[in-house]
Formats: sequence, C-alpha cells, structure tokens
Amino acid sequence: MQQRAGSNRTVSEPQDGLLRIDMHVHSSYSRDSVIPAKTIFQSWRRTGIIPLVCDHDTLEGSNRVMRAIHAEDPDLPLLLAEEITTRDGEIIGLFLTEEIPPWLSAAETLDLIHGQGGLSLIPHPFCTYRGKVLRPDARNALVDRIDLIEGHNARNLSDEEDRLAVVFACDVGIPFTAGSDAHTTMELGRVWMEVPPFDSPKGLLRGLAGAPFTFRRMNRGVHLITHVVKRVRERLD
Repeated sequence: MQQRAGSNRTVSEPQDGLLRIDMHVHSSYSRDSVIPAKTIFQSWRRTGIIPLVCDHDTLEGSNRVMRAIHAEDPDLPLLLAEEITTRDGEIIGLFLTEEIPPWLSAAETLDLIHGQGGLSLIPHPFCTYRGKVLRPDARNALVDRIDLIEGHNARNLSDEEDRLAVVFACDVGIPFTAGSDAHTTMELGRVWMEVPPFDSPKGLLRGLAGAPFTFRRMNRGVHLITHVVKRVRERLD
C-alpha cells in the first residue's frame, strides 16, 4: 500500500507506476445494476482501481463517479463512457463529452463516438447469453472502425467466449480489454488492466496494447441477480 502525496487516502498501486483500470463497470444508473455511484467511488479510494463506468444509454453514473475521482486526483483523466444500445447490438463509447442516444445503427453510433474524439469498444462480442451482443455481420463490416475488443468479461459464461474474443482481436490487430462488467458490489475489485499513465484516447489505446491484466470470472448466478433487479425496476415504473 502506498500513500499518495497530498491525499488522505491509501490506495494499492503497481510499484512501477502503472495505473489499474477495470474497463467495464455499471452503476445503479443502469437499470440492471445495484451499485451506487458513491460505492464505486469508495471502491476506487480503497483499491486504486479506476472504474470505467459505462452505464446503459446514459452518462450520468460515469459523470458522477469520474468527476468525483478527478476532483480528488486531477492527474487522472476525466474518462466518461457509455454502453450504447444500437439497432445492431451494444457498443461502448469512451472519452465521451456528450451522451449518445440509443437505437441508432452501429455505423451511426461509431460516427458519433469518433466525432467526439472518443474510442469505440465492443463488449462481450462472443457471449451466448446476452441478447444485445453486436451482430457478427455488423462487427465484421465495421471492424476497421472499431478501436477495442473486450477480450475478457468476468460475466461471460465460459472461457471459450473470452478465447474467441481474444483470437478475433488478435486476428484483426485490435487491442483487447478486460472488464468485470460489475452490476453488484461483490464484483468490484476483481478485474483490472495495468496501463501507463495517459491523458488522451491515443495514450490509452497505446497503453492497452499487450497490457497485463488480472481477471477472475464470476459465478453465472450473478445474471439472476441482474434479471431480478431489472424486473423489479420495470414494475416500479
């Protein structure tokens, strides 16, 4: 454990100055997540793992968490993200400045992400459980415009789904990422990548190429929790 100068918090940090980042986290601003934004912020203070909050079709959770982190540690970039529902499946936008509306085509969504100077990340591309995975035909047609592929997702049901994603990323020459896809508090702090400090999309993209990572898969029972949470919220609306 190391104490950062000018800070009253203790965080776990790699000895070589690398940053730890979980590339896929959801706050309670996603309808299927139960993690308050404040809890994600507190997890960062405790572990030093930067959470890439990418809620479904909203920047609200990302704004709340990342602005709180940036206020406490201005050296860390204000990295806002959103998991966007397109007509062709889900795409994550990183380094966004404005919320991107859902239900556009994948191509239109990529236009808006890159128009903001952001990066595109395709989550869980070979998952057999989720219903909003980016369709293979869209993924293949747009591969030259995809910046990152999620190679390891702790909520995927099998190692094979991750293996296929990593193989695809390597075949097309796109860096792959690792993320917890956390929707519950118990999923935080289990997955991270280690990257050099960055202050721009290009800097993060360079750092993710071949980055070391720590990964632990969750029991598939977490999907039941997500299902129940989503149904309860639908009934309360």
